[in-house]
Amino acid sequence: MPPSDARIPLPAPRSTPYGILRGAPFTGDAALPSEAEVVIIGGGILGAVTALNLAKRNIPVVLCEKAEIGCEASSRAFGWVSEIMVDTLKQPMTQLAKRMWDDLHAEAGETGFRRHGVLQLAETPEELEGLSAWLESCSGTVSDTRLVTASQVRERLPTASRDFAGGLLCESDGSAEPVLATAAIAQAARRAGARIVTGCAVRGLNLAAGRIAGVYTEKGYIKTSMVLCAANAWSRLFCGNHGVDVPQIYAILSMGRTGVTDGPVGAGGVDAWAWRRQIDGSYALGGVNGIAAPVTRDAIKLYNRFKPLMEMMGSGGKVDFGRDAWNDLMLARRWNPAKRSPFERLRVLAGKTRAEARTSLASNARVFPEMAGARVEETWSGPLTLTPDNMPILGAVSAIPGFHLATGCTYGITWAPAIGKLMADIMTGRPTDFDAAPYRLERFFDGSPPIVTY
Repeated sequence: MPPSDARIPLPAPRSTPYGILRGAPFTGDAALPSEAEVVIIGGGILGAVTALNLAKRNIPVVLCEKAEIGCEASSRAFGWVSEIMVDTLKQPMTQLAKRMWDDLHAEAGETGFRRHGVLQLAETPEELEGLSAWLESCSGTVSDTRLVTASQVRERLPTASRDFAGGLLCESDGSAEPVLATAAIAQAARRAGARIVTGCAVRGLNLAAGRIAGVYTEKGYIKTSMVLCAANAWSRLFCGNHGVDVPQIYAILSMGRTGVTDGPVGAGGVDAWAWRRQIDGSYALGGVNGIAAPVTRDAIKLYNRFKPLMEMMGSGGKVDFGRDAWNDLMLARRWNPAKRSPFERLRVLAGKTRAEARTSLASNARVFPEMAGARVEETWSGPLTLTPDNMPILGAVSAIPGFHLATGCTYGITWAPAIGKLMADIMTGRPTDFDAAPYRLERFFDGSPPIVTY
């Protein structure tokens, strides 16, 4: 979006009973239904899109969120909708999601989705060779990502104060606004007939003969035969109470934004610093170096399983012994699902905000002189959920008939439309648009060879 385009204001952070939250306010349904065909745990973007897909099929569905809609990762993401540097295994889902974003935006209202292009820059010839190798490995699976030369980068970024070796450009990529998207999609789900209850933690499952019979929530019991856990960073804790091992940990990603300023078009950057022009004329800022992994009990227990992924990530991540690690020690690992749960003790996992936004702005301003006078107006952080192979976990849980998972999604904003439809298809017995087998939970336990994906 060029600076001359019309600007659309974005909601400011809000003081709530759960702390300072980002994201548009959303008023949930007051009454908890006593019965539903499907119960969704988690009001992030994955839960909201799945609820929308089910409601459009006239499936009685209720979504329960322990705090507010989109209050964690979904409102704290960077916002890119991109295929760049996504492993070929995940490209079918990525390509479907990119095609679906236009219709989702039209149906939900203003999500901030724009196709403004994403440019991954290479600072050295060696980095350009790495980008080229990825593109070659994805031959035939990506849409319009292409390698661009130094002069082509200069054409796209005419004000840049330095030259780059080249980069990857995908003009059909874009972004959505994390502070708008989930609430807009949740409203669309309600219009389609879904019930959405906020401030309502799901405490646990009620099983009868090993099958789903209902869920216990802090506001009452819901009879159901089908449950989707879309709790992302909380999924391992919830599932572990029922004997289901979900191998995932979380890291905290720190970001920020400028005020309204001139600057580069669209979105792009390098690992250490990146930008995304927002629809209000400001810039979201961040970088891979903004990731810090709290040293939780799960991080220690699963260290060996995650070591290959950490080695692939290289020096971009840090470990953190701070507040999040201590909060983890306070949360019970086993509890009676009919009684108060850990999800009522800690409602929002926000994480400690670091200085990466200011560092990113300084790097951006060195390249784009027009940003030199900009200031960081807001900083935030949010959880990024990781699995050992850097692939989401999607599908039915074979150990508990009627129980399903949609978790471990590092590219939740990008993938949300495709995952929401996939989960609705699986739960209603319809054919899926792409092969979901690579995402099954059982891949971690059935002898499948371990892999690590981009």
